[in-house]
Amino acid sequence: MAGLSNFTSVFSANTDTRVAKRNRRPLSCSTCRAKKLKCDRQQPCASCVKKGEASICDYSSVASKKDQRPRPAVSQDAAAGRLQRLEDMVNGLMHAAPMSTFVVTPPDSSSSPQVNTPEYSSVSAGGHLSQQGSQVNYIGGTHWASILESIHDIRSVMDSDLNDAPSEPALKSDPLFGQEKLVTIEQILATLPERHIVDSLVATYFKETFLSLMFVHSGKFQREYEAFWKDPSSTSFCWLSILFSIMFMAAKLAVARGLASVSDPCNTKRAGALRMAAKCLVTGQYLKAQPYSIEALLFHFHCIYALHADPEIQPWPILTMATRLAQKMGYHRDPRHLSAKLTPFESEMRRRAWHYIEVFDITMSAQQGIPAMINEDECDCQFPVNLLDEDFDENTTVMPSPRSHATHIPMLFFTCKVVAVRHLRPIIRHALSSRRYDLEETNRLHEALEISHQSIPPSLRIRPIAENSFVDQDYLIMQRFMLELQYLKGLCILHRPFMAYKKDDPAFGTSREICVNSALRQLDLQNDYYESLQPEGRLYTSRWMFTNVTLHEQFSAAMIVCLDLSESKSQSPESKARKLEALQKSRHVWSSKKPAYRDAIRASHVLGVMIAKLTAQDTRSPPAAETGQLVMPGYCPCAPLEHILNRPETPPAVQQVTAPTEDLMDIGSLESILDNPDMLNWNDIDTYLIDDSGELNYAEQRPFDMPDITL
Repeated sequence: MAGLSNFTSVFSANTDTRVAKRNRRPLSCSTCRAKKLKCDRQQPCASCVKKGEASICDYSSVASKKDQRPRPAVSQDAAAGRLQRLEDMVNGLMHAAPMSTFVVTPPDSSSSPQVNTPEYSSVSAGGHLSQQGSQVNYIGGTHWASILESIHDIRSVMDSDLNDAPSEPALKSDPLFGQEKLVTIEQILATLPERHIVDSLVATYFKETFLSLMFVHSGKFQREYEAFWKDPSSTSFCWLSILFSIMFMAAKLAVARGLASVSDPCNTKRAGALRMAAKCLVTGQYLKAQPYSIEALLFHFHCIYALHADPEIQPWPILTMATRLAQKMGYHRDPRHLSAKLTPFESEMRRRAWHYIEVFDITMSAQQGIPAMINEDECDCQFPVNLLDEDFDENTTVMPSPRSHATHIPMLFFTCKVVAVRHLRPIIRHALSSRRYDLEETNRLHEALEISHQSIPPSLRIRPIAENSFVDQDYLIMQRFMLELQYLKGLCILHRPFMAYKKDDPAFGTSREICVNSALRQLDLQNDYYESLQPEGRLYTSRWMFTNVTLHEQFSAAMIVCLDLSESKSQSPESKARKLEALQKSRHVWSSKKPAYRDAIRASHVLGVMIAKLTAQDTRSPPAAETGQLVMPGYCPCAPLEHILNRPETPPAVQQVTAPTEDLMDIGSLESILDNPDMLNWNDIDTYLIDDSGELNYAEQRPFDMPDITL
């Protein structure tokens, strides 16, 4: 039998007689040829113009086959080796060990205050920074690029293509700032005041410790500032956005201190600084993860939130965008675990920016009564080092040892604030949870909060106004107040749900007592600091620090005291008088702010009505006995007005107490609603007190009598 090899080519085509076809020049553009459309052979053709693809309408010099694509020249052996490595990598992923390890780092007395946070190895984290031109992106372990970039040949081709690709034009329609006309360097220079005025504003900002933000290094900024005046065209627009935000903050501070007038012509020119900061953000394409895009966005947020700069902008969308953009750039990961070679200086400034985001993520979460965006299980960014800006710069190769906590520096307060909010995060999550409230979990969170509070350095611990040293700066006194307020707010959030639950059960009596005492302590501090802000007071020249955001925290405490007075039957005359006095002082504070705050009018009226009703009530019928399981309501007790009040005592699904038959929404006035505290519906007070928009009215929250200079 003949071998099969004799017949293998019987049905094969004769390659010698194959006719080669001409490679003719195509008459249609590439897009029309691919989509099989009629092409009018113009440049661009009508079909591409109609579909909005005029920019990609091109005519190839020769026809190209569908399966012919340029490939890098690699040998067969090299390709086989790369395929083998890819196969080994896939097998390794299939049989990989658990992806993460959890290591608890014991606290070091020489370092900044710490919360035990997980440390992840760079291998298990599976993420790195990818830099393409000026853009920096974080590629996590679930990103397709994390596998593709492990193949050197594909990575080099991708980098080559991406670097050669033309940059897209900046968007004129921005998700945060709407339609913004892009600006040029020439327009920016025309907007800036004279050099000596800008110098004065920048110096005013950096000299004010309470106002300056820690994630912009003063020394580096000054060097970049000098470089800007020498060569403006080489400066990034995001950096210019920071400059305009600084000018705006300094101008507001000058007006608050009486150093400038709103009618000052120079001040009128500064007033447009915030708008120009937004224009620079959009022109600088901050959404493409440019250098300084995070910092510029955070500066803009701070102007809106802390200084209440623009009545048309809510601050929380800006913070949301900054948080997600920072995560996209890998700020949530500690630089030690990233493959990119970041200098010690860059690493430290990234840590400062991320922890600023973390602080205000929790703060806004508490105020809005919504879950926080940041989950601690997904972050391993370490605390910033307790140093002054003069202790390190861009040329630092090894970060110096942190300064002792015995000496107060601005960074110490910032670190303590981060520690405080990290303990507040699980408390807020606990308060917002839909699961049944657990007294044991409450006690555990309380213990952790107490440990955090006791770890505050002596220089930052609260003390009576009169006992502060004569040499203590006003910002230091205010920082002590803010840390204590954060602690008391955490206690109120944690124990508030037990205020109206099984009031006769001694098991929950401790929680109710802690909640009421914390609220009273907040009202006492409010009154003490308010008195110190009067013309004869210690903090009068720094009264701009005490903003309405702080006042809203006090109203939450006042509502807790009102609830305690309305629902507690065994109040001693002394205790009742003490609480009524605290409420009356709180109402006086709100009444004094009526000209500046619209919310102050509502808060003052509600407190006045409730005080009158509580004072007139000598006796009342006991409330119905409570039964059933305690379930967390969907509210956040620390939120100003709408979240401290807006909740049912128990959700409808588990409520076993007979509800009042009277519909409180049909009652004509707030006074009649409060006639029977046992039937009081806090949603009605919420509706009365909150603005019709349902939003916190940040536009009306202006620090004392500071006028608005925004155009």
